[in-house]
Amino acid sequence: MADCMTDSTPMREETARVVDVKDGMLLAETESRSGCSHCSTDNCTTSVVAKLFGVKRNRLVLENSLDARPGDRVVIGIPDALLVRASLLAYLLPLLSMLGAAAAGEAVGLPANWMSLLALCGLAMGFFMVHRATRGWTSQRYRPQLLRIAAAAYQRVEVPISTRSYSNE
Repeated sequence: MADCMTDSTPMREETARVVDVKDGMLLAETESRSGCSHCSTDNCTTSVVAKLFGVKRNRLVLENSLDARPGDRVVIGIPDALLVRASLLAYLLPLLSMLGAAAAGEAVGLPANWMSLLALCGLAMGFFMVHRATRGWTSQRYRPQLLRIAAAAYQRVEVPISTRSYSNE
């Protein structure tokens, strides 16, 4: 499998806040938003429900390759190709496994209640296959990457020290 982390790879980006830095790693926190949480209207039911449940915070441990500090806003990214591949695997494989098991049950001539049970077994088998297929995805190339520092928590300002005395003499 080719490495999907190249400089020209399109990426999905998200802004996160650095919570802690330790031993070359950082803990970053992102906020999950609903699909239309940016809408300013109060007539939308989805925005009302999103406000009701509040904001969900996700925490990620990343390699601190940019020397970020607690409080910094950083941009993290994941390659589009990896996101599409993971989505297809997570959603399509269990669905196809379930439909295949149900089709096999129909081909054998099982009654509807047994076909339903066989479809559930196929779904469980699909989830198991996804679990087995993604066990090796813990390597660095499948993790979100720290792309850049969006805003520093504080700016270092150097003030020149003058040896001249200013007095009204």
